[in-house]
Amino acid sequence: MDWSRAKTYLIMTFLLLDLVLGYQFWKLRTEQAGYVQSYAEQLTEVRDLLASQKWEIRTEVPRVTATLGYLHVRYLDAAEEEWKKRIVAGMVVKGSGQVTVDLTDKDISANLEDESMGDRLWTQLTPWVWPKELYKYDRTYEIGKGIGVVKYLQHFNGYPIFSAPIDVVIREEKATRYTQAALEVIREEGSKKQVISAVHALRSLSESIDKTAKSNDNKIIRDIRLGYYSKTYNADEWYLTPVWRVLTAQEVYYVNALTGEVELAR
Repeated sequence: MDWSRAKTYLIMTFLLLDLVLGYQFWKLRTEQAGYVQSYAEQLTEVRDLLASQKWEIRTEVPRVTATLGYLHVRYLDAAEEEWKKRIVAGMVVKGSGQVTVDLTDKDISANLEDESMGDRLWTQLTPWVWPKELYKYDRTYEIGKGIGVVKYLQHFNGYPIFSAPIDVVIREEKATRYTQAALEVIREEGSKKQVISAVHALRSLSESIDKTAKSNDNKIIRDIRLGYYSKTYNADEWYLTPVWRVLTAQEVYYVNALTGEVELAR
């Protein structure tokens, strides 16, 4: 036997085997890298994860993401006289863009049990609201027996500003007063970035649940929306961040739509 030739054949065989195995490994890694879970798979996974923590999603989870940046804002710069031109007696100006309006003599009716009450109430309110074109109905919730709040939010480019609400207090089926925060958007700052998906935001929430001081038993997620938010600052100007707002029956969470960081509203 020609051992030199046999050794050459063996070396060539092993080289060929190495090439085949290497190709198969490369193909597997490429397929894994290129695999992206479908929306349905991601949503099912996050539902199961939250369910394991006794949370339940009872709302539609948005599929569309957006490209957003920061908003450079300040309170609406209008003198008290400017507000009074638009809103009749009963108004108390707390500061630029911040007012409280007494509605007790306006006889504005509102039934907290009526699901379509938000739009009808707004029609009655608009003679005493400024700037009314910036706000849209958000939600209604109870704060005591026969007492509730109807919330409207200022919008920018179609997205709600969670830091700029009109809160209408309802008592015994009558609107008694409202408080308002009105912001002026100076400009959008920085380069816009693709925000994380709503599913990603829910996953971030599930990962932060154990870090919150609140009980996490039997939570029901009732709404998730993309918008802008910041804490209240004692400053002339500040910035709003794109966030996903997650509503439960008891609490409000804001998930930073750029980083995934979770904040429990206080």
